[in-house]
Amino acid sequence: MIAFLTDWSLKSYYVGVAKAVMKRINPDATIIDITHEIKPFDVRMAAHILLRASIDFPQGTVFVAVVDYGVGTSRKAICMRTKNEQFYVGPDNGIFTYVALNYGVKQVRELDNKSLHYGSSYTFHGRDIFASVAGHLSKGVRFEDVGSVLPNYIVLPVKVAQVQSDNVIGEVVYCDGFGNIETNISASYVERLGWDIDDIILLNDKFELVYVKAYGDVEKGKGLVHIDSSGFLEIAVNQGCAEEFFKLNQGQQITLRRKRS
Repeated sequence: MIAFLTDWSLKSYYVGVAKAVMKRINPDATIIDITHEIKPFDVRMAAHILLRASIDFPQGTVFVAVVDYGVGTSRKAICMRTKNEQFYVGPDNGIFTYVALNYGVKQVRELDNKSLHYGSSYTFHGRDIFASVAGHLSKGVRFEDVGSVLPNYIVLPVKVAQVQSDNVIGEVVYCDGFGNIETNISASYVERLGWDIDDIILLNDKFELVYVKAYGDVEKGKGLVHIDSSGFLEIAVNQGCAEEFFKLNQGQQITLRRKRS
């Protein structure tokens, strides 16, 4: 199985021809599109979404993740093998930071075995290197054959959520297509702080949210916070756009705490 994520959108032919190369190499390959709507050049957004998506894929999945502002430069093309036996193919620019931290890294190899490349374009490594290598891996080519061992790889600076007194401090990691605000605060923090369903939660000591299970548990237009399907806190507005309502952007620090009675 190949899982495919890019910032290419579907307006151009890039996704189609990259998938064609995968199928040309392995006609039996199953290719699943995670998304091709990553914000252009936003490696951090891609890294967070890749982690959330990877949870639902089985061992042996080959992930092709291409947000590659440095294509054609000295940045390396790599394949990372994680300890949960998944394979991540893409540029060495930090895009695999969160899967590496969460699953652990078995080994990283540079994709310098050119016999597994499809072409030699300077600006379309997504097709000529990443899609091609993924196709070969899905067909049974050994991980060890993709190239030489790479002792180091790029990691993005990581901010970890933390509890201070009765506050949990985190950050906005991205906003989804509905304008819901995704955070780096895992469900474990809710347990530590002892929040109960229907508690009023203060966002940045300015906005009142209701801690609920589902969007429809509050009236239309009301703010809420809940544990999303990936196990992280999500800030939303029922049938509205939290990103616009709360004026929060990726990377901004947020503080959440239960309102005192």
